Amino acid sequence: MRRTALIAVPALLLSAVLVALGVMSFHSGTARTKPVVLPFEVFWCAKDDDCTVVDHIGCCACSEGGAQAAITAWRQNDLRRFLKRACDRDTVCVQVDLCRDDVYARCVKRQCVLAWRVPATPAAPVAPEPGS
Repeated sequence: MRRTALIAVPALLLSAVLVALGVMSFHSGTARTKPVVLPFEVFWCAKDDDCTVVDHIGCCACSEGGAQAAITAWRQNDLRRFLKRACDRDTVCVQVDLCRDDVYARCVKRQCVLAWRVPATPAAPVAPEPGS
């Protein structure tokens, strides 16, 4: 029994070291973090009419698991060029449609933001009068 333990412990330690080395080499070869910070000018506004909703604020469109955003209307081409430089062509997006039809762009404290339309509430049903 003692001889088996003397062989098993070093074998387990060697296996753990090999697994750890394999995971570390895989991680360093595949993990890439690239912070993407959009310039403030893309969001600047003076009034609501300066803003528009875009369906592609990151590397994936909202129809591919990304997000929508409110940006300065005349900065759409700047955003497109920025994302073209910032995003890899190999970016994997999920086919989940997260686009919303109930959003619009507003200017709040000189920054374009998304706002949600509140659906009209239906009139409450009128109860019949007693005795009718």
